[in-house]
Amino acid sequence: MNLSYRTQANAQAIAAIYNKPLDKPEWFKVIAAKNADEPSEILLFDYIGWPYNDPRDLIHALADMGDVTVRINSPGGDVFDGASIFNALTSHQGNVTTRIEGLAASIASVIAMAGKKVQAYDNTLLMVHNSWTFMMGNQYEMRDTADLLEKIDGTILDAYQKKTKMGKKEISEMMKATTWMTAKEAKDKGFVDTIVDGKSVKADFNLSIFANLPDNINNDSQGRELTRKETERALRNAGASREYAR
Repeated sequence: MNLSYRTQANAQAIAAIYNKPLDKPEWFKVIAAKNADEPSEILLFDYIGWPYNDPRDLIHALADMGDVTVRINSPGGDVFDGASIFNALTSHQGNVTTRIEGLAASIASVIAMAGKKVQAYDNTLLMVHNSWTFMMGNQYEMRDTADLLEKIDGTILDAYQKKTKMGKKEISEMMKATTWMTAKEAKDKGFVDTIVDGKSVKADFNLSIFANLPDNINNDSQGRELTRKETERALRNAGASREYAR
């Protein structure tokens, strides 16, 4: 597949929108099991995939593990890199438990569905939405990209449907609306199996790029929102015309 969107200009635009530098190397951490009766742990606590990191590092680490608990606090990231992690977890020989410890948004919510058991702390959030991308081009290129996004949405919907057993029409409407769920709401709909007690971690991300943010999320605590000038600059750096950026 030609991932033509993976350009340096788009990487810089993503970094500007998330207010996160491109040179932050640590995005996951492995905690080895202390004995054979305990699972190893993977802490997935950051943006997932391009342009920040390569999922092969995590997948290679997973191959050497038995039972594993994947602890998630992530705003999502690149859909193809996230899908590779989802597939590695669902095909893993050991038992996989996923636990939402702050936020599981976008492709991170799909990765959460890979667990044979899906857990969430009671004060965490899960968000589902349709895929989106940066795109410039003529009418034919735009239509091709829209068709690709529709196919991607179908694969994401399948992952949710397999876990929740909800109807595809209802899930499709939730994705279209950009739906944020508390742990209880996610459990009621089948996205989560168990709500666990304990103290969750802070979801310290800039979430202003997403629609329908819940009222209890303070964007100031999640990261600084871009000014109009900074947003225009990011779009211009990605190749947009001055008029489009404005």
